[in-house]
Amino acid sequence: MNRQEMNTPKKTPTAARQSGATVPSSAPHRRRPDPALLRALRGLMLILAGAIALIGLLLIVLPMFRIQYIEVEGNSYYSDDEIRAASGIKIGEELFAIDMEAVKTGIWKLDYVDSFKVVRSLNAVRIVIEERKNVMYTEFNGKYFSIDREMRVLEESDEPFSSFLPVILPTIASLRVGDRLVFEDESIDLTYLTNLLDILNELGTIASVTSMDVSKKYSVSYVLSESCRIELGSVSRMDGKLTMIDAILERKGGATAALSVIDVTDLQKPTYRVLSSSEMLLGGAA
Repeated sequence: MNRQEMNTPKKTPTAARQSGATVPSSAPHRRRPDPALLRALRGLMLILAGAIALIGLLLIVLPMFRIQYIEVEGNSYYSDDEIRAASGIKIGEELFAIDMEAVKTGIWKLDYVDSFKVVRSLNAVRIVIEERKNVMYTEFNGKYFSIDREMRVLEESDEPFSSFLPVILPTIASLRVGDRLVFEDESIDLTYLTNLLDILNELGTIASVTSMDVSKKYSVSYVLSESCRIELGSVSRMDGKLTMIDAILERKGGATAALSVIDVTDLQKPTYRVLSSSEMLLGGAA
């Protein structure tokens, strides 16, 4: 061994690091986060922050939308106060806190209400009502009951209703104000009655009809001006029947010329006759 070799120091790991030499590392490499995942997380956090801000804003703003007015439209039978009370909506209530199911339950208890809607605006509520309309009345067990075109009973009275059309109906099993009529024959369909009312209304004749008998589907009759009974039979071929009735009345001097009967049950053999002393205008023999 020469002298030069003896004086050369051995390189330690520390010396190697100090000299800049590379030393293999036994520690694992850390993976960088997925950029797409980071973007998704940032987006989710923004959405969550926006939702929290919106909820906070609503908590501040919503109490400002309190009901100051409750308007009622379309009612005639019920007063505004009755409609408001039935709805249960209160002044000062938060506009968007209205319990619509409770509103429906309350208003549907009013027998005359046919339909309704609730319209909300900035600080007011508008209740628009459509009421059922009395069209006719009938007698049952010594009482008088007004009825709409759907056969729903609306009112009871001890006296006849002067403003509505008196009608003789098929035999009634039971009736109650607020409910539809129940007939002994459950198969009865009174569409023929509403069809007749519609036809007479379209022709402008309904104002002259003073009573009607629809107790039998194929033996319908009505009285004009409390003087002339019109026997239609069934409510069919109405155009021809009404044309024939007009022609006969014109020849005989009108419905009030005499207490009379016009029978157009058979259009091939229409008849006109003066009422006998043993007959009533409606309802058969005296």
